[in-house]
Amino acid sequence: MRRRTGLFAWLIVIAAVIAFLLAWQYLDYRTASRTLPAGMTMANLPVEGDTREQALNKLEVAFATPVEVTYQGERLLLSPDAVELRFDAEKTAANLDAALAARIGVDGFVTHVLRQPPEPEEVPVAITYSEERLDGFLARIARQYDRPPQAPVPLPDNLIFRAGRPGQELDVEASRTLLAAALVSADGRQTELVVKSSEAPLLEITVLDQMIRSLTDDYPHIIPGIFIKDLQTGEELGINDEVAFAGLSVLKIAILEETYRALDVPLDVEAADWISESLGITSSNFKANLLLRDVIGEGDGYAGAERLTASMNYLGLPNTFMVAPYDADCPYTIPTPANSRTDITTNPDYCMQTTPLDMGLLLEMIYQCSQSGGGALTVAYPGAFTAEECSEMINWMTKNSFDNLIEAELPGGTVVAHKHGFGNEGPHADAGIVFSPGGDFVIVIYLDSPQYLEWAESSSLAAKIAKATYNYFNPTQ
Repeated sequence: MRRRTGLFAWLIVIAAVIAFLLAWQYLDYRTASRTLPAGMTMANLPVEGDTREQALNKLEVAFATPVEVTYQGERLLLSPDAVELRFDAEKTAANLDAALAARIGVDGFVTHVLRQPPEPEEVPVAITYSEERLDGFLARIARQYDRPPQAPVPLPDNLIFRAGRPGQELDVEASRTLLAAALVSADGRQTELVVKSSEAPLLEITVLDQMIRSLTDDYPHIIPGIFIKDLQTGEELGINDEVAFAGLSVLKIAILEETYRALDVPLDVEAADWISESLGITSSNFKANLLLRDVIGEGDGYAGAERLTASMNYLGLPNTFMVAPYDADCPYTIPTPANSRTDITTNPDYCMQTTPLDMGLLLEMIYQCSQSGGGALTVAYPGAFTAEECSEMINWMTKNSFDNLIEAELPGGTVVAHKHGFGNEGPHADAGIVFSPGGDFVIVIYLDSPQYLEWAESSSLAAKIAKATYNYFNPTQ
């Protein structure tokens, strides 16, 4: 009986201790419930340990604070009123109360007693803003701070080109997402907007066209005929390039091509001498006529001129012709698309004519043949030309060290295969292939005038055009 009494007494003691501990734990649980639990956030703001009122007050202060916005190094502030930002404290308080109510009860008490950490919880915050106002803010930033890409610019005074510059613009979609997130966040109210970069525009041949037109505009009395071709890309530039001009000694390029079509290599000493004298600095008309008569015309200079004309037409160069040898009488002239124009005329030579385009394309044909043995020459005349023969033609033209017109202002050592020509009163012309580090190109320049053409003016203008073209292919900026 005593044992039962003692056991019962112990049970009472244990129950009392348990009740005391539970009561103590409950009091501690109620005390802890007066502040917000660990892991609770509101609009990204940690509110653990805050009272309900403290948390709501923090939110009120946060959403009244401007958002700090950074864009391209500029620090800007976005006022909540600017986007009609509205924080609904009552609805947010109701959301918080609902979240806290879910934690009250046996489960909450057990979790507290067992010291189990509560699950993190983000309490919804009632906040609104005007998307239209936000887009307006972004649009204003873009207008003020965006830097569009800048195209290359010709600098005629220096005959160089200012390189294109990359652009920077606001990535509106990406920035809207980031800024909207910062607006509805009570913690870390700052963001950096997204910059979208665009590459600098490349230097295009249209910019060279602008440069050359600017140069020729300084000589309103001069009629320019210009053709330029990038031998790598095939891009072309033409200014009056299909206008008829006097053929001059530039047509000796066609005589050179027809000579190589008629003869096999190696050339004999006599033919080599005729080519050297007609293509070189002496530009001998007499030796050119010997090539027309004894090589191309098989004993008849007029027949040589006729065969040259037929060949030019066959090669697709319809505006190039000779009806007689140099310094000979012209029995007739030949109407062409170029000399039949009524909008512009240079009153070209009755006996021999060409256009900058025709001479440029003929030079391109010789160049293509020299590179691979292909191109229009070998297609038109199968078996008549080899790469070695076309290279020889170019080599003859490189010996023409005139040091004026195209060559005058090019860097020392630049290889130029060309033939110049000029009449007593005009036009003045030069046509050739320039070999440069930045790419090989064809350049044909004809300059004419209704009045007497001053050599000082024409040679200076031609040199500037050639130098600007060289700098286009070999930019320094």
